[in-house]
Amino acid sequence: MEVGSPGVYFAPPVDQSTPATVRLDVAGFVGVAPRGPVDVPVPVTSWSDYQWIFGGTAGPGGLGDAVHAFFAQGGVRALVLRVSPLPRGSHQDPLGRARHRLVLGTTELAFAAADEGSWGDSLVITWEFVVSQSTRTEVGGRLVRLPPGARIPPGSLLRLWLDGGRTPVYRWAEELGTRDLGPGRRDPVLVLDRPTGAGPEPAEGRDWPTTVVVDVVTATVDVTDRSDELRRHERFADLGLAPAHPRHAATILADPSQSRLVRPAGPWPERVRPPEPRLSSATSELVAAGRDRWDGVARGSFLDDEPAELLPVGGVDPLDDGLDLHGVERISVEPEVGLLCVPDLLWDVVLVPGVTDRPHRPLYPEFAPCRPPEVTLPFTQQPPRVVRLAGGASSLAEALDRQRRVVVLAERQQRFVALLDVPDGLTERDVARWRASIDSSHAAAYHPWLASVPEDGTLRPLAPSAVAAGIIAARERRLGIPWGPANEVAVDAVRATRPVTDQEHARLHELDVNVFRAERDGFRLSTARTLSRDRSLSQLSVRRLMTMLRQSLARHGQRLAFEPSTAALRRELTWSITQLLRDLHRGGAFAGATEQESFFVRCDDTVNPAWSQEQGRLVAEVGVAPSYPLEFLVVRLVRDASGSLGVEG
Repeated sequence: MEVGSPGVYFAPPVDQSTPATVRLDVAGFVGVAPRGPVDVPVPVTSWSDYQWIFGGTAGPGGLGDAVHAFFAQGGVRALVLRVSPLPRGSHQDPLGRARHRLVLGTTELAFAAADEGSWGDSLVITWEFVVSQSTRTEVGGRLVRLPPGARIPPGSLLRLWLDGGRTPVYRWAEELGTRDLGPGRRDPVLVLDRPTGAGPEPAEGRDWPTTVVVDVVTATVDVTDRSDELRRHERFADLGLAPAHPRHAATILADPSQSRLVRPAGPWPERVRPPEPRLSSATSELVAAGRDRWDGVARGSFLDDEPAELLPVGGVDPLDDGLDLHGVERISVEPEVGLLCVPDLLWDVVLVPGVTDRPHRPLYPEFAPCRPPEVTLPFTQQPPRVVRLAGGASSLAEALDRQRRVVVLAERQQRFVALLDVPDGLTERDVARWRASIDSSHAAAYHPWLASVPEDGTLRPLAPSAVAAGIIAARERRLGIPWGPANEVAVDAVRATRPVTDQEHARLHELDVNVFRAERDGFRLSTARTLSRDRSLSQLSVRRLMTMLRQSLARHGQRLAFEPSTAALRRELTWSITQLLRDLHRGGAFAGATEQESFFVRCDDTVNPAWSQEQGRLVAEVGVAPSYPLEFLVVRLVRDASGSLGVEG
């Protein structure tokens, strides 16, 4: 509200807002990709975004297939983190990155691909000197008069045409200033690094000695990536050639928010100038090929051995320079993530059914050849993506240890659910042993592994947790968190690694393992349970409802800090929480028929005695009765004495 002259004004009413529900449909993915930033959670909102940044489904990793499945099911936002072997490279030491060189006369500029991988070999960098501004103005000594409206920042390279435009002279603009030339006359000037040779500097009462044409020389850099069918191109114009310039070329290219393809590498010259008066261009050449270091991916790429208790809760503090997280630990501290999938977590773990101490088959499923069809299929089947790595683990114990570590992170953050893939190739006894080792409502298991046919027409393994993540996100956005995220068809899934019989499905259901069953219309997710032995939290929808309430109330309560502890504040808090629960009750989130049966909120003197208020505390007790999804429909067929049939449900 803006006030004018003194008087009485009516202020707008104070908004007693209801706590906003926290979004939980954002999925975090961690895995192996052929390109993209390493250990940096990158938000993507579509499959095309992922392709541009991380390179689609190329390479042996399952990350691309997982993200594609997430968006295919209806997910709308994900945070993707690419892992790499240890040690990781840097701008100073571009380990695994392609290196390029660009020669400008006697000056060499070194570049490196923004990320490691062989994709960087296809980069083409073109450097061109251009005249971004040209003006006719007065010069003298180390000064150049700025014409009205001209904007020439310090650090600019100027080309001055002396001797009637026959001789070009290059000078650097060091600073902006003014020069008093008499009463009422103050000219804005640029101070150059050294005299121009066109006469002395003007003094008070004297004019400028000469007038010349002044060009502002900048650089335009084009970066083209021809590594795959998706052509990527970046263009950077008006780049400065000295560090003092606000758009210094090295500074712009080193910024990940500016360029996703290339970075300056090694020491650059302090200043870059054209090698000849005629402004020319140059194209880079490859001097060192990039490397796909997939053979070095191991447990350390995904998980740190530091205790989980040392990780921050609720997000990363931007001022904490000593925080060095990578892999799953890094994405676990992102406050946005509500679902977590690590499709390549068991990258180098090799399992054998019934035996847990020797390698036999890889995690990535081996698909049996199809019987010869009567018609030609629209896709071909490639050999399974088997990556046998030196020093790889070879037991169910190692697989369990890695997945338990992910669950520990989920339990610590109390914000997201870790979606786990049951290791492929296990017997029922091994699956039961695997299940018995995990007890958490912040984890859910999915079985079996599926297969999809991406754009290249090959049959590729697909982590069931990624499909589940997309189903959960889409269903919650469409219907809300109280609706169980199950009974949905897995889009793009064409096969499963192994069939699941009715008897096996019944036993897996008792183990709280969520199964994709083959139906007439595809593979349908049959259940939505957590891996908790606490029956009150066995339903995934209940767990996520409680997480949403916890996060929403915590965020809403933050604004109440340092408010006066009065009865009015307690009434306002009670009202706002009640409104939130009332909306959820109307949406079917609670089991009671009435609000009194569904929830309660207490924030009066009974829970806030005087001694508690004196300590600066405000306590609100909130109780809810979540509704549980319907899992079984019992139908009774009745035949009466007349022989007619009836159906009772």
